[in-house]
Amino acid sequence: MRELFKNAFKITNYNIILTIPLIIFIKILDLYSLYSKYNVDSMPKFIIASITVLFMFAIFCAGWFYMVEGAVNISKKVFVLDEDRAKATLNLFRLLPEGVGKFFLSFVGVYIIFFLIQLIATPLVYFIGVNIIGGLEPEAMQHLQEMTIDNSLASNQGMAAFIDSLSIEQIIFFGKWSILFMSVTSVIMYLLMLWIPEIIYYTPNPLKALWRSLVKLFKDFFTSVRLYMALWLMGFALLFINTFAYMNPFAYVVMNIILFYFSVYFVILIFLYYDTKYPVLKDISDADKK
Repeated sequence: MRELFKNAFKITNYNIILTIPLIIFIKILDLYSLYSKYNVDSMPKFIIASITVLFMFAIFCAGWFYMVEGAVNISKKVFVLDEDRAKATLNLFRLLPEGVGKFFLSFVGVYIIFFLIQLIATPLVYFIGVNIIGGLEPEAMQHLQEMTIDNSLASNQGMAAFIDSLSIEQIIFFGKWSILFMSVTSVIMYLLMLWIPEIIYYTPNPLKALWRSLVKLFKDFFTSVRLYMALWLMGFALLFINTFAYMNPFAYVVMNIILFYFSVYFVILIFLYYDTKYPVLKDISDADKK
């Protein structure tokens, strides 16, 4: 396991250009979200905006994850000169359009299936939470809604004032709900951990890939749990530190760079784990795709 983490760091460092498409996509998505916030004022516009986001997601994921697979494959090769490695790394950009052509429809399916999972999980979590934790009284819920629609909460000062306005009981109540949501989200993300590599390596059918990834996940349950818990703890620590970075512009920029790096490292580590753990199935899958 230690060698896996070490090799993932090497691959990430050698293929740091993978952060470029990721950053561009995130910034374009932010700009489009900002544009939609002030211009989507009817149901037809909302539907068009949702479909646009769906296509943006599918195009990016299809190309970028295919690049990640290419980066893992490059790590297996021996380069005599650093120039040869640099050329091979730059050639990853050529995989973007190829990946879109191969997996665009796959990631449209991923988006839809994940949306359906959310639709199923949300009422289930609410039902569990209400029965275990309890719900707010109608008066408290109305007061909370009035506070949350206040635009002043968008600022750090407004959020601090909002937290100060809560009673100890309300803070504990929201803390329990946060732990519940975080726990359910963590479990779902664990269950979906091998889904994307399964699509890229084995089959473009997202439903078939989801089933096969779950089988692999539970077949090597303890190994996959150890890997996921290590990544979860690293991600949680970075997000916790990031909450304090907003206080300083320089720290905010540094933490953004670290989070982008960690995002690439996170994906490469999972792809490397899949590639190392299931090499025979990967070779068979190449024949299946043809």
